[in-house]
Amino acid sequence: MAPKNKYRVRVRVKVRNKVLRRGGAAAGLALGLFLASWFFGTAFKASRDFLGGRFFSFRPASFEVDCSAPAAAAYARELMAKTLNAPLTAGRCAGIAAELRRRHPSLVSVSVGRNFFTKKASVTARPEEVVSPVLLNGATSYLGVTGRFIAENLGPAAADLPTVIAWPAGEAPALAAFLKELKPLLPLFYSRPALLECPGRDWACRLRLEDGSTVLWGKFEFTRLKILRLNEVARDAVSKGVPPFRVDMRYFREGKIFVSAAK
Repeated sequence: MAPKNKYRVRVRVKVRNKVLRRGGAAAGLALGLFLASWFFGTAFKASRDFLGGRFFSFRPASFEVDCSAPAAAAYARELMAKTLNAPLTAGRCAGIAAELRRRHPSLVSVSVGRNFFTKKASVTARPEEVVSPVLLNGATSYLGVTGRFIAENLGPAAADLPTVIAWPAGEAPALAAFLKELKPLLPLFYSRPALLECPGRDWACRLRLEDGSTVLWGKFEFTRLKILRLNEVARDAVSKGVPPFRVDMRYFREGKIFVSAAK
């Protein structure tokens, strides 16, 4: 059998040049896009570094601390002294506020501000109001106005209220509200409360008065009316010669008060 003829495909010069021009244009376009992206990326990084550098960064020349608690104010000044003439970013401001709260958890609010016109930084911190000292497992704590139990009292001393012996629950907002309501009514008692015991998590509290009487208080309601009725019961008990006595006001809503001699 005769060998088959082999044919070589030849591209005409004109077609070949056209293909090469198209390939060169595509390669040039790809190279141009790469160079453009590299240029804009480099320019963006440089501008970001410039904006975050010395020229535009906030460097406080002074600072002020607004806090009524001396201990917290002193620590805030210690933290802010380290920021003078150094970059103070928003993140560092948040870190300073968090550190101040960590050292003094009884602060109810902390904010760190920057004034770009005066180059002055500021710290504003507010301690939580304490309504009463509390004994938790034999250790002294404090009940804040929000119902939190806190380890320190950074505000004014909670005067005139009876010491509270409480079950170690996480928070007690109802008890805090009751004590805040009770404080201005204390002069109405015929014998001042000396101790408020809340032995259960349901805050079924009882008052121990200075004359040795005990009052099972019940729910935190009708506070003023309960005090006035207690005074009436006390006068009647004194006339019968039975003080100190025990008063059960847990059913006050139903109009019932039970009185017996103290055991």
